[in-house]
Amino acid sequence: MRPADTLAPEPALPLPSLPPPPVPPMPTVPPLLVASPVSVHRLVPAAGQFGPAAEVPGPYLTALPPAAAPTAPPSPPAPRPRAHAAPLPRRRRSSCAPATTFEAALTDLAAEGSTGALHGPDGAVHLSGGLVVHAEAPGAATVGHLLTGAGRITVREWEDSLLLGAGRLAEYLLGSGLAGAGELELARLAATLDGAQDALAQHGGELRFDPAARPVFALARPLSVLELRGAIGRRRSLLDGCWPSAELDRAPLLATGAAPARRTAVPHRRRQALLAAADGTRTAPELARLLGRSTYGTLLDVRQLAAAGLLAAPRPAAVPDPPPAAVSPAAVPPAAPPDVLLPPGPRSYDPADPEVGLLLRLRAALEAL
Repeated sequence: MRPADTLAPEPALPLPSLPPPPVPPMPTVPPLLVASPVSVHRLVPAAGQFGPAAEVPGPYLTALPPAAAPTAPPSPPAPRPRAHAAPLPRRRRSSCAPATTFEAALTDLAAEGSTGALHGPDGAVHLSGGLVVHAEAPGAATVGHLLTGAGRITVREWEDSLLLGAGRLAEYLLGSGLAGAGELELARLAATLDGAQDALAQHGGELRFDPAARPVFALARPLSVLELRGAIGRRRSLLDGCWPSAELDRAPLLATGAAPARRTAVPHRRRQALLAAADGTRTAPELARLLGRSTYGTLLDVRQLAAAGLLAAPRPAAVPDPPPAAVSPAAVPPAAPPDVLLPPGPRSYDPADPEVGLLLRLRAALEAL
């Protein structure tokens, strides 16, 4: 063995050089559909793997990695000072404005919380503390017609109830078992809406308010004037949707006997009863009383049958003018000129004309302001 001090270190063997690891290609990101001039960051798989994120301009869909995401959100832009406040929307009053003078007077009385009855030439509406409790009209159905027409009580029982239950007719009908609470309230509501349909349509004539008037029947749940007007408006819209003319509402009706031109929603039994009673002498309210139905339900059936060609209003026969008498010109004295020239009188107008009706409603709305 050689001594330790004579030993020399052996030369280190060279290590084989290894090729560098392959670098994965940069992910490509498709461009946006709409180019943006804002400078954005390139999408990097991992922070620091390929160096810091570089800023590249151009329309690229990019996002920051989690490690490089900003810690604080960007501050929102300062609000621009407004030159003036935005105008408030105007309140629409066309849908709430009274359409007739009766509606305008009724609305004023309800706003004052009045109690009594507002009478007009074609109907009356009863108020209690500003709420509607009953309405009646000469051509509208009554509670008695509805109860007897439905077969709930007989005509003789109704007449006895009028005598025995004077002043407390509703309590007598409920106590004697002749009518239930539900059907009596339904009859009162139907009679109220029938009467209000004619009463609210009054646009002329003298109106009178009687604070001492009390109805025979009153609704258990009174209606506000706005609710009443809304219900009557929906009824009129349904009637106009079936037949847009009111010429059959008060004219005598006659069955044409023709085949129906279109299908109707009127049941077969009710249609046959209505056509059999339409003999050319009865109007729609008279047919409603005869059949024991509400006036509105009868008007709805009448307009549907008229649209189908099954009902019509007979035209009155035209009366020929008498032949002029032979008078000699010398026998006719000349007309003397008037001493004072008067202005022409007011022209007559047709309330059924839609333009005239629009002007009347506008006048009523202006008077109600």
